[in-house]
Amino acid sequence: MTTNPTSCVSPAQSGLNKLVLGAATALALLGAAPAMASVVNFESLSPDGIYMGGDTLGEAGYTLQAIDNHGNTSGIVGALMNGMDPTTCWLGGCPTNNTSHSYLGLNDGGVTITKDDGGRFSLRSIDFGFVAPTGGLANFSYGQLLLTGTFANGDTLGYALNFPGTDSSGNPLFGSATLPTAFGYSELTSLTIRACLFDGAGGCTVAPDISDPSIYQAQFAIDNLGLAEVPEPGSLALIGLGMGAFLARRRKSAVSSNNV
Repeated sequence: MTTNPTSCVSPAQSGLNKLVLGAATALALLGAAPAMASVVNFESLSPDGIYMGGDTLGEAGYTLQAIDNHGNTSGIVGALMNGMDPTTCWLGGCPTNNTSHSYLGLNDGGVTITKDDGGRFSLRSIDFGFVAPTGGLANFSYGQLLLTGTFANGDTLGYALNFPGTDSSGNPLFGSATLPTAFGYSELTSLTIRACLFDGAGGCTVAPDISDPSIYQAQFAIDNLGLAEVPEPGSLALIGLGMGAFLARRRKSAVSSNNV
């Protein structure tokens, strides 16, 4: 006579097997779950802020530190812009299609982003534009937004985005970008953002010193930084230990039920 092997499994064991399977699935999903997302949009900050090299601002659990790439700590390298205030860039040159707050990297300056708790994160998306010395520019891209991510081991990864063109008045425009997986899902400990200008010879550069006529013109605007927090391995391990203890208790309970 043929015996059905499943007939030897008690209802308690079957329930336990399902629980174990469900727990394993849950843990696998935790490991592959999307990171918690935050958006740095500068709306909680005063739009009249001016920043010099080393100054910081913070929002949504992240700190942004202004960088003076020419080593002049007394120079202005950043500002917050109110897109509703036309006097922010009274000579023109600021992106015109954003009515919210945004951060301007000025005079060849940059900004470095870190998590307040020192954890890892990814940049998934960003709004960005060129900041020109004045309006009335021809409609084409004048340079690139340069993204440089740093990993926990000190290695770096770079990505560049061509600036959008200009509007009918010759003022730059904001564009939006979703970062490709190779960069957008990299687990970074810091991210540096700066700009470069096309040099007409196939390169994109920042003026090294005052002898270069393009000095202080590599400028950018950023907004709506889609940042994803990467869960630390220790956090997942604690969840796993807690679920393991729970399963052990359920297993003991199931065995006791079978012995009754």
